[in-house]
Amino acid sequence: MEDNKRKDKAIYDSLASFLDDRSATPDGNAPQPEEEELQKLVFLWDECNPPEADTEGVWEKTLRKIQSEGTPEVVRAKKRPAILPAWALVAASIALLIGFAYFFHRGEAIEDEKAKMEQLMLAATADDDVKEVTLVVSDKKKIEIANNSKVAYTPGGQVQVNSTKVDEEAVAEETTATEKKEEVAEEYNQIIVPKGRRSMIVLADNSKIWINSGSKVIYPRSFKGEKRQIYVEGEVYLKVARNEAMPFVVNTSAFEVEVLGTSFNVAAYKNAAEASIVLVEGAVDVKDCSERHVRMNPNERVELNEAGISKKEHVDASEFIYWVDGIWVLKGKPLKEVLQYLTEYYGQKVCCLPSVEDEPFYGKLFLNEELNKVLESIKQTLPEAFATREDVVYIDNSNY
Repeated sequence: MEDNKRKDKAIYDSLASFLDDRSATPDGNAPQPEEEELQKLVFLWDECNPPEADTEGVWEKTLRKIQSEGTPEVVRAKKRPAILPAWALVAASIALLIGFAYFFHRGEAIEDEKAKMEQLMLAATADDDVKEVTLVVSDKKKIEIANNSKVAYTPGGQVQVNSTKVDEEAVAEETTATEKKEEVAEEYNQIIVPKGRRSMIVLADNSKIWINSGSKVIYPRSFKGEKRQIYVEGEVYLKVARNEAMPFVVNTSAFEVEVLGTSFNVAAYKNAAEASIVLVEGAVDVKDCSERHVRMNPNERVELNEAGISKKEHVDASEFIYWVDGIWVLKGKPLKEVLQYLTEYYGQKVCCLPSVEDEPFYGKLFLNEELNKVLESIKQTLPEAFATREDVVYIDNSNY
């Protein structure tokens, strides 16, 4: 009886081993059934029920075979949403890397454009002694233009001053036509407005910039890429042409302002303790040097110092953009404050006798006129006792 059981066990072990891999060669320790015996075992497995006492080992090995080859299709279908195949993980990783690379490159390109404009602004410090409005159309060509001139650019980057085309053909004789075209396409122009002067620019996207006394602006001939960027030192008033696909960014040394299309005033003079933004219409996002953001609504003013955003207040925006039209309407401002502003505006120290410095001033001053004429207008508004005195309001060139 025992011999028969051992014989049956050997047969079923052979059957299980064979079923594990019918193409495999049995190892040297296992019984070596003949081909005829193997066929019988196959028949027994396929057509008959094995004895109950000897089926446990066979089923265990059979289950191991099933697990090694994978679960049936219906089971895989249930698990597929939970576990991504390797190729999908690789594809997702590549897409993620491409996305990071795209946004990194995008940010790098935007910062690179800003850095180029900053370098040009630093290089322009040697032009602080210019006496007239100066348009710089290339590294080698500077054009003096009249006060209050309008500089306009076509969508292709061609520049005109008061509707007269600027001749730039002789910028560099050794430059080929192709190189010249590429140079123009990548070129940044700048405008330098000295004390006592003003100017206005129409950019290639039809945005308009009014530039106040003692200011500089650097800008591209035509806008490319994902943002329209300019760099400002001083005071400007902007009416930005709306373009939701290409936001407009005003960069300064202290902050940057990003808009889609709106009107606002920026004051960021070199070496000034404070800078400011006044919003006339639309909405702007201001980011300071510490990466802090503030959203502005019309008739709001944001003030910044070297630490960043310091104050936000409600104002009458019209009081901050009077200079755009060159007319300053005064409604009782003390004379000493008026003269202090004129000193900064014209770059010449303007003084008055202490006896009149607190006199309220009412009337209009035309800032597009020369300083002497403006002072004459002031003298005419003073009380009669001072009307004939030439030294009551005067220019002091010795200490400025």
